[in-house]
Amino acid sequence: MHRLPIVAALLLSSCGHVSFGRKVSNDELRLRSDVRAYYDEVVRDFAAANADALALLFDAAIAKPMTREEILAWGRDFFAKHGPASFKIERVEYERLGYENAVVRLTYRVETKDGKGNFGGTERDSLTKRGRRWVITSWEKVSTTP
Repeated sequence: MHRLPIVAALLLSSCGHVSFGRKVSNDELRLRSDVRAYYDEVVRDFAAANADALALLFDAAIAKPMTREEILAWGRDFFAKHGPASFKIERVEYERLGYENAVVRLTYRVETKDGKGNFGGTERDSLTKRGRRWVITSWEKVSTTP
């Protein structure tokens, strides 16, 4: 019985940043899990070096900071130079979370086998649900220096 709170805390921590200051509803937990599944697709696409699948995770009308075609070109070039990569999620914070839109602050790093393509940072992603799928409609780098 003493293990139950520890197991629950571990499960909730896998969903991203959890504040114990307020009660999180089941709907919010489902939404967090749904958005987190989007980022799991990013992880798989980097591991498979699949630029086409990666580009489809972005809205067709995306313009900020790149269009979908620019994202596709970047991905093809990146994977041609470095091959499959590891996309590691370090932190996910939900700034706004709804059934159709979400704003997520994501801290991540990408590691390539050659080490020459490594990069990472923190960004603010705006996501919109299109049918049953989440897509990024825009993102921006977030400064981590005070």
